Amino acid sequence: MNFFKYLTVLFIGFTLFACEVDYLSDPNEPEVAPTPGILNRVQKELMDNTRDEWFSGRQMLLWVQYWNQVNYTEEDRFQYRESVNQGAWDDIYKNAQDLWDIIEFNTDEATKGDMAQFGPNVNQIAAARIMLVYTYLHAVELWGDVPYASYGGENESFQANQLKTEDVMNVAYASQEDIYADMLKELDEAEGSIVGDYVIDGDNFFNGDATKWKRFANSLRLRIANRLKDVYSGAQTHIDDAIASGLMQSNEDNAGVTYEANAENGSPMYLAYYVDNRTDFAPSMQFVELLKGNRGNFSSDPRLDIFVADNEDGFKIGVPLTASNGIVSSFVHESFPGEAIIGTQSKAPSYTEIYMEYAEVCFIMSELNGWDQDWYEEGVRASMQRWGVSVENVDAYVATLPAATEENVMMQKYIALYMQPLEAWSEYRRTGYPNTLVKPNEPYTYSWQFMRGGAVVDTTATYTFTPIGGLTDVPARNKYPLNEASVNGASLNAAVSSLGGNQQDTKLWWME
Repeated sequence: MNFFKYLTVLFIGFTLFACEVDYLSDPNEPEVAPTPGILNRVQKELMDNTRDEWFSGRQMLLWVQYWNQVNYTEEDRFQYRESVNQGAWDDIYKNAQDLWDIIEFNTDEATKGDMAQFGPNVNQIAAARIMLVYTYLHAVELWGDVPYASYGGENESFQANQLKTEDVMNVAYASQEDIYADMLKELDEAEGSIVGDYVIDGDNFFNGDATKWKRFANSLRLRIANRLKDVYSGAQTHIDDAIASGLMQSNEDNAGVTYEANAENGSPMYLAYYVDNRTDFAPSMQFVELLKGNRGNFSSDPRLDIFVADNEDGFKIGVPLTASNGIVSSFVHESFPGEAIIGTQSKAPSYTEIYMEYAEVCFIMSELNGWDQDWYEEGVRASMQRWGVSVENVDAYVATLPAATEENVMMQKYIALYMQPLEAWSEYRRTGYPNTLVKPNEPYTYSWQFMRGGAVVDTTATYTFTPIGGLTDVPARNKYPLNEASVNGASLNAAVSSLGGNQQDTKLWWME
């Protein structure tokens, strides 16, 4: 039986901390890992796990059609790999276990005194609680009812990650309703418990800045409550309180992990393209055409030059979404993602994987204020500024924006969430936007240019996107990992019964 899926892999991340504490008899093999190293590791590792070539490149970026594959279309067509599904499950719960260790080391009388040298115990616990919500949010929005645990919640079904402390092996799957309500409570309590101006050493996000941690917690609470506002009666109270308590105020408050410009600690997609030579993906036709102003309601977007590189002919061409491997592999004109994201063969980019950013907060605030124009424009500006668009180009583009409506705000939010595909997927499942995605089984035409004999050739082709498995829209969820039937069958069966099925089109609670 695979009991290790809820256990931690305790090792220090890419930063080693010199700690003079008496329980570290061998600093190379610590019996108790210093909490800064654990937090440092989790912040990076969760991005490594969820924004890599497998979970992101072969599932999430494809499902929201930021990218398509250039050789193998099975995953574009919703037939994901079970190894990727199981890997996502394992990675989420391993990272959660590391966060629980931070809480344990800051509450255990034997260790909390030593851990206090890295930041107030209560603040370290708060940071772990906030990160746990973000981590478990991945699970509940991928599968639905899942194992979950809470620092302050007493629900008897909250049993995840209790093998180590309580010897609980066959953990219950908590209901989505209970999980979401508790996550909102946890964020509220964690934010309110932070004291002083410093949280913890080793913080990749904010260098320990307590004000920024509070804003992150409130902004994440706003995201979750906004997702639930049509199905959960308590959502509006959390929305109002999160706003009153203080949200992200600028890109200076963005939560993210900045990777180094080298092969050792390079960004996940740099490692995929240039270290592992996985050039299997390209920006999609539909996303490139949206940025060009050929799909949707917007003019040409200056982020196009950042998001999409020129192909060999000097054009920015997206790969079409098709019905088979043979069709797509014969298309040879696609562009790579831009250098700001994947770097070049000789150099990795200094690239930040975003947990949550100010632009998203702006779009949520526009929605909550009746599709407010000022918040909408502020969200576009924030996104462009984050990606390095010049002030002149930002101003010129904002001047062309159509009026704020649900469609226009959500479409700009989709663009701003580029490279954050799990959140884009959740927003599509909630709202139906973007409405520029290629729909299953509906033929479409695509026109592009290429060079032949020194001359520009215009060409048009007709394609049809044919999913595998009969879906008529983007998947509503992943099926539970197959391994769960073997290691935790009774709990799995109860969860499937609660959900009303275990299919890709089985809707989550907030989609009803």
